[in-house]
Amino acid sequence: MNLIKILDNQPKWRIILLSVLLTSLIGWLDYQIPPEILIAIFYLIPIGITTWFGDNCSGILISLISAVTNLLVNQRQNFHYLHPLVPYWNTVVILVFFLFTNYLLSQQKLTLKNLEKLARTDDLTGLNNRSFFLELVNIEIHKSLRHKEPLTIAYFDVDNFKFVNDQFGHTVGDRLLCLVAENAKNNLRKIDIIARLGGDEFAILLPRTGYEASEIVLQRLHKTLSSAMQVQNWPVTLSIGAITFIKPPASVTEIIERADNLMYGAKKKGKNLLHHELATD
Repeated sequence: MNLIKILDNQPKWRIILLSVLLTSLIGWLDYQIPPEILIAIFYLIPIGITTWFGDNCSGILISLISAVTNLLVNQRQNFHYLHPLVPYWNTVVILVFFLFTNYLLSQQKLTLKNLEKLARTDDLTGLNNRSFFLELVNIEIHKSLRHKEPLTIAYFDVDNFKFVNDQFGHTVGDRLLCLVAENAKNNLRKIDIIARLGGDEFAILLPRTGYEASEIVLQRLHKTLSSAMQVQNWPVTLSIGAITFIKPPASVTEIIERADNLMYGAKKKGKNLLHHELATD
């Protein structure tokens, strides 16, 4: 498992270099043993490493290098084939096998990535889903405690969303949620994390962001989202509850509950509000 993590963090050029060295080593071993003993299957090791930890094109390159290496190794003076073209035919067959293996690994890798994305992504909006958001919050909590940096988390939902669904239909309701997600995402930094928690509820995590800076971001976000709703003539507003921690608690549940309570506090005060607090405890 540690080896997999190490390879996964390496740049592509190192993966290719490692695979070329492994191919050379296998070719040298192939040359040392009798030609009757076939070890061409071991070339799949560098091919697999390159395809999985690099990319499909790199895997094709190593497949070609492996096939050519196998051809050169088997051009021995003391070994005679039934026909001069036999080694070239064998090389073509081996290359096809290598390329097919490369293709299967590439498809498997793509499938796993898609499954991983589906497990972490909200189907409708394309944002992070609740479970993945909680994982990310936990990671950022530990970073905040380790580096002694502030952390801000915000919850917001769409006021009167049920009315839109009832009045205009669920298709319009889905469009509304997608528009909220798109506008919110476009108004955040790359390091900020946004998720749809379910229904019309969303959450935003602002790492390394203090009270003043997060207040500016959230006020701008509230204004932007409100304007987007007005352009569409949708009778909805946004209620946002946010809390900034100088030193966040280690519990993800506690952070989530405090932001959630602030959001519902904003709704009770009349909706269409930003309720932002600074945690001093």
